[in-house]
Amino acid sequence: MVSNWSCGLLLLASVLVASAHNLPGVPSSQTGDEDLISAVSASVAHELSEEFIKYTRTGVESTRLRQLGAELRTSHSRQEIFTESLVDLSAADQYFICTACRATVNVFARTLTSGELSGPNRDAEAKRTFVGLCTYLDIQSAEICGGLFDLNWPLFDFIVNETIAESNSICGLLPITICQIKQDEYKLNVTYTANNPTTEHNSYTTPSSDKDLHVLQLTDIHYDPEYKVGGWAATCQDPLCCRLDLPANSNAAGAGYWSDYNVCDSPKHMIVNAFEHISKTHKLNWIYHTGDVPPHNVWSTTKQGNMDMLTEIDSLIAKHFPETPVYSCLGNHEPHPTNVFGNEAVPAELKVDWLYQHVWSLWSKWLPAEAKTTVLRGGYYTVSPSKGYRIIALNSMDCYLFNWWLLYDGSLVLEQLQWLHDTLQKAEDAGEVVHILSHIPSGDSDCWSAWSAEYNRLLAHFRKTITGIFNGHTHKDELNVHYTAEGWAVAVSWNGGSLTSLSNKNPNYRVYQVNHENWKVVNYETHIFNLTAANLQPDTPPNWFKEYEFVREYTSDMSPAGIHELLNKMAKQPNLLRKFWRFKHAQADPKLAEGCDDKCLSQTICRMATSNYKDKTRCKQLQAILKETLANEDPEDDGASALFAYSFSSLLALYGIMRLF
Repeated sequence: MVSNWSCGLLLLASVLVASAHNLPGVPSSQTGDEDLISAVSASVAHELSEEFIKYTRTGVESTRLRQLGAELRTSHSRQEIFTESLVDLSAADQYFICTACRATVNVFARTLTSGELSGPNRDAEAKRTFVGLCTYLDIQSAEICGGLFDLNWPLFDFIVNETIAESNSICGLLPITICQIKQDEYKLNVTYTANNPTTEHNSYTTPSSDKDLHVLQLTDIHYDPEYKVGGWAATCQDPLCCRLDLPANSNAAGAGYWSDYNVCDSPKHMIVNAFEHISKTHKLNWIYHTGDVPPHNVWSTTKQGNMDMLTEIDSLIAKHFPETPVYSCLGNHEPHPTNVFGNEAVPAELKVDWLYQHVWSLWSKWLPAEAKTTVLRGGYYTVSPSKGYRIIALNSMDCYLFNWWLLYDGSLVLEQLQWLHDTLQKAEDAGEVVHILSHIPSGDSDCWSAWSAEYNRLLAHFRKTITGIFNGHTHKDELNVHYTAEGWAVAVSWNGGSLTSLSNKNPNYRVYQVNHENWKVVNYETHIFNLTAANLQPDTPPNWFKEYEFVREYTSDMSPAGIHELLNKMAKQPNLLRKFWRFKHAQADPKLAEGCDDKCLSQTICRMATSNYKDKTRCKQLQAILKETLANEDPEDDGASALFAYSFSSLLALYGIMRLF
């Protein structure tokens, strides 16, 4: 809801637009209402920063600051801005984040150069300023704001002093349209040894057989040692819940025994149960573990705590799968502070060498000695489990916008991309086929588009060598098709969902069926249990079951060309897309109750067709087809209303009753 004051400013801006082609400070790459909202955001951020600086110096809250503070405090959610992807937030939340970012950068820029933060009490004043603004805008509690500052300030302090950037360019990195500005696209130029143009969709036929391999993907476990059964969950507004006692006199339900649909991570006993079930149910050839072991307590992590959790989960995997090779990659929650990685160019005191050394001690039992060099240098490696086959595990934090080192020097990421090219070239020359593990999907809104562009070029170039790509990070059971600039489908990334239930998910894992000769994915199955049903019986192990098989539900052609055609089919048959959306969220009861309207369907199909967030060409094609299909759809045949009326647990109960007759 837009307040009266903002509406007034929007009206004023409308008058200005009527008499001028461009508004001062509004980037020319935006049009229409987004121009106006961006101008409002910039104006509010400037005024807020000026008034807040006066407030910190005098202790007197001006009438104008009181107005701004009251508006902004009530304009945003408190939890979702930490737990949801920025592009999935409401317009109000996006406006708030952009404005708060600009205001914060303005405050620090002013006080670092000629104010309190240029004096001998720099660190203490910086914390007072940050925590003051964070709590003034009701972003989070003083404890969480202070924790975020303590963990990230040393890096920010170094980067701010070494980087010349303005609030609009720094905040312009955010995947929020009103925050972005027109600027030269950063180019990452990998050196290629040959030219390999793409002139058609990457198509192949690979039938399944009894000789196929079976590969487990575990991802986003997010083990929380502090999970408290019966703890504060439903009304908690922290970035991570189920860790504290319920407030006195609370009538809310406590955290479930087997985890919780609210913003909560995984208790150890649920993880152990999952591993026990998997080890008894599946015969596996190897395991892909695609990152994110620690929980989402981003304000209170420690080096030792993260290492202990990595060791504990590694030990549990080894206990339940003692003879099964495990190939892992890093997620954004492995380091301390969360998200922040670097390389050799980073100052010694700010490096994460401790993490690289630790994961090498855990991973080395399944890796060759020569992999040590790249693991210790940047957390990435390659391994050939057998002749003719290769696995490449990337550290995809090189593309993560919340890896603050990208603000310092974006060229730092070129080293690993060039290594990826060289490794793929050697594999191609040797006639090998390759699987790639990478925590963050390249089409994610949080992945730097310059990195995604070059990564997609590599996938296109080596499209006949790469036979599988496996991601995590999003906590969603989904896929992404990689397209060239000319629109050719060249690769598919498979995303294995998450073992954590954060947020509104049923815990899940995936097993791939892989051709034993060419390592192409020929099928997969996803397994889940329903949290509602499981938490009703805390003394009974959850009822894990196979949720679906890809080939049975969608298509037997899992090549990039086949998935390209599947997306066309989904745009023309919305019920198929609705089914995909339900599986995407592991049929969690809260998501089924929420349902997926036309906008949701449009976003769902767009995401599948996006492998670089700034390139929406294929997305828009599919959205146009879907829009026309939905406009002509018979409301009684949409398949949505009847199904959404039932939660998954209700459907299970109905199924049980039907079996009695």
